[in-house]
Amino acid sequence: MLSNFLLNYANAADIDWIMASIEVCRFQLSKHQSGQWQSGEPSYKTIQQDILNQRYYVLRVDGQLVGGTAILTHDPAYDQLRQGAWLNQQRYVVLHRFFIAPLSQGKGYGLKLLQEIEVIAKNNPFQVNNIRVDTHALNHPMRQLLVKMSFQRCGEVDLPNAGLRLVYHKIIGDI
Repeated sequence: MLSNFLLNYANAADIDWIMASIEVCRFQLSKHQSGQWQSGEPSYKTIQQDILNQRYYVLRVDGQLVGGTAILTHDPAYDQLRQGAWLNQQRYVVLHRFFIAPLSQGKGYGLKLLQEIEVIAKNNPFQVNNIRVDTHALNHPMRQLLVKMSFQRCGEVDLPNAGLRLVYHKIIGDI
């Protein structure tokens, strides 16, 4: 049976599910000694603002929520890498608050979410061919997913209120 995938804007009705999923993911990250998401971010307020500003997207599979991410057009912290260099200096989108719900992990939905993000990035409203993302050094599942999707590690960035993160960049082709 083929699954029906849909990546679209999150809405206010999705926020409780998003936050419940993030809390379980936060716990999973802590079990791996990852400092990612351990400071209380992403918070309800952050996700609520993302939804209000139409920058938080959710992936639905056969109508069921399975994951989400914020897609932003710039991150000032990315202007100055602590170490390394971006693949280019062209316009980009940046992914933050990326997750696959714990009950949906291990089913290939992370790959599908990144594939759908590539489609959105190349089209309206973004029209870019560069995606950047960061993750904690101990977030091995995310690092493996990024490598599998041909993201290249470009260095490190020091994020305000989050600390040192590894940064990845992917050029997705001409638009």
